Amino acid sequence: MEYSVIFYVILFIIPFGLAAAATPLLSKFAVKKNIVDNPGSRKLHLEATPLLGGLAIFMSFAATLFIFLPLDDKLSSLALATLILVITGLLDDLFNITPVLKLCGQVAAALIVVLWNAHLFRFMIDYFAQFYLPGFVVMVLITGWVVLMINAFNLIDGMDGLAAGTAAIIFIAMAAASAIEGGNPNILGVQLVGAGACLGFLIFNFNPAKIFMGDTGSMLLGFILATTHLFTIKYPFSAQLVLGSMFIFTYPALDVSYTIYRRLRNRSPIFKADSGHIHHVLLSLGFSVRKTVLIIYGANIIFAAIAVGLLSMDIAAPVMLIFGIMTALGVLALFWYLNLISARNGIY
Repeated sequence: MEYSVIFYVILFIIPFGLAAAATPLLSKFAVKKNIVDNPGSRKLHLEATPLLGGLAIFMSFAATLFIFLPLDDKLSSLALATLILVITGLLDDLFNITPVLKLCGQVAAALIVVLWNAHLFRFMIDYFAQFYLPGFVVMVLITGWVVLMINAFNLIDGMDGLAAGTAAIIFIAMAAASAIEGGNPNILGVQLVGAGACLGFLIFNFNPAKIFMGDTGSMLLGFILATTHLFTIKYPFSAQLVLGSMFIFTYPALDVSYTIYRRLRNRSPIFKADSGHIHHVLLSLGFSVRKTVLIIYGANIIFAAIAVGLLSMDIAAPVMLIFGIMTALGVLALFWYLNLISARNGIY
């Protein structure tokens, strides 16, 4: 089913308006019930700030989808898995559940989408079969990637507007790639709904933030981005497709990779929170919270533009090889620089 441009515009505007209307109401409710994030040693805010912003994103997202888009297999699985993940996030925001319990909720949500739509990933299984990789291992890797992106957005949600703005940029980039490639109209719609909901919430979450999205919102955004991207991946599976997918998630993927590397290097627990993320390194260079977020927005826009090009253009294999090598060298150089600045400024 094809939709008109006006319909897609509506899919962006409605969740924007709903999120902008629901966020202050949920903020007042959170303050009244004392559902707030208090200042702490690792936190950048100085006053107790209401949580539950993630519910505003979820409510505007879910309402728009159920009203305007038909529930096919993809959206049905997404709806059920999203509900499980939101409940998990809410429990964590309200009661600070254990990392293991939170991980169980994340894995359950990812498995629902991956197993429900297993037939969509048949071409990936066939591709990796030539490298003697069993099909169930490929499915585990796909599930693991979704869980990784859930946690990547959970990790970058440490600064006013960072996660919401990053998610909005990625949603828009995905929608652009889907539109250029003539992808699934429903998934394109979901991506526009996600962008609208994020930007409506961002009005109140940009520095100085009046409300936080909490784990409810950060995990939700990482999950929707990861799964809708999986739904847009097409045959043939190629290095260009992999590299384009990496670029579309560059900042969250870099931050989670650097976090794991740093914690392993320092022999600290993987799940132990710290103040050594990329945004903390930028803060240590003297940038304000607002400037740091805007710098990361700018980088995300550049990465997103590259990703759209990689996902929608036909690029010769030798060019892709050179570009891939340059990308790998760039990541190594970035990690070296981050280590240098962190050591100089006492960030661990």
